[in-house]
Amino acid sequence: MKPVTLIGSLVVALGLALAPCIATAQQAAWPSKPIRFVVPYPPGSSGDLIARKLAPYLSKALGGQIVVDNRSGANGSIGMENVAHSAPDGHSFVFGTDIQFAIAPILYKLPYDTEKDFEPVALVTVIEIVLLAHPSVAANNLQELVKLAKAQPGKINYASTGIGSTHQLAVELLKQRGGFDLTHVPYKGTGQALPDLVAGQVQVMFAGITQSMQYLNSGRLKALAVASQKRQAVLPDVPTVAESGFPGYEANAYWAIWAPAGTPAAITQKLYAELRKQLDLPEVRDWFEKSGLAASAAGAEELAARIRADRARWTQVVSEAKIKVDQ
Repeated sequence: MKPVTLIGSLVVALGLALAPCIATAQQAAWPSKPIRFVVPYPPGSSGDLIARKLAPYLSKALGGQIVVDNRSGANGSIGMENVAHSAPDGHSFVFGTDIQFAIAPILYKLPYDTEKDFEPVALVTVIEIVLLAHPSVAANNLQELVKLAKAQPGKINYASTGIGSTHQLAVELLKQRGGFDLTHVPYKGTGQALPDLVAGQVQVMFAGITQSMQYLNSGRLKALAVASQKRQAVLPDVPTVAESGFPGYEANAYWAIWAPAGTPAAITQKLYAELRKQLDLPEVRDWFEKSGLAASAAGAEELAARIRADRARWTQVVSEAKIKVDQ
C-alpha cells in the first residue's frame, strides 16, 4: 500500500501546485468570448444608454467585445434570472438598479436570491431626485407643503413611477417622518407621470433631476427640495430635504454592475479597475455631466453596504405604508 500512498500523495501535491497556475491561466484568457451586460429594461432606458456608452470603452480596455443585452419584463426579474443562471465565468453581468436588489426582494417572490445568486462588482452612477410641484400648489418649499398637507389630509395627490418604486418609497418615507398624508397615484414610468404633473392632474412627485430641468427652467414646475445629502450644482438655491426639517434624510436611485455568484474575484476586480479608468476619461465624464449623471465608480464593498442599508430602510417603509403588489 505504501507505493500507492506515495503516488497518491504526489498526485495531490502536483494538483495543489498546478491549481494556481490553472486559475491564473483561465483569468489571463478572460475574456474568451463576448461579455454580456444584461440590462433588465428596454432599449432607450437610462441604464441602456449608460451601458451602451461604456461598452466600447470597456471593450477596448479589456480586449474583448461587450454587448448590451436588453431583457426587460416582470419588473426586471427576467433579465435578473437570466444572469443568475449564467455560468460564473465573467461573461455575464447584470447592469441593474437599486430596485432589483434593494426593493424587489421586499415586495416580490423572486425566482432567485439576490444575496446568494449575485456578487456586487461596482457602482456606476447615482441618480439624484428632486421633489417637484405644480405651480398651482400653494407651497414653495417642503415645509410649506407639509403644512398644506396637514391642513388638507389626503387631498394632495403625488405621482410615482410605479408601486414599489424608489420615487414612491421616497415620498412614503417623508410622510412617515413628517406625519402628513398624500394620496398616491402610480404611473408606468416617469415618461407618463411627468406630463400629468405638468398638466396639473397630480400635484407633486419625486423625479430625476435631469428629466426635470426642462420643466423647471420653463417655469412649468417648481422644485421644493432635493433628496441628496448636499445641494445640487444645477439647483443651488433648492435646499435638501434634510435641511427642510428632515435631518439625515436621503433618497436616490443608482445603476450598478453585479456578477453571478462564484465569478472569480480576479475577474470582477479587473472589470472594476477598468471601469474606474474609463469613467475618468474626459469624454466619458463630459457625457455623464451633460446627461445630468454623476459617475461614481465605487467598489463591491461600498455597493454591498449601500444595498444593505437601503433594503433595511425600505423594508421598514414598505411595512409601515402597507405597500402591496400583484405577484
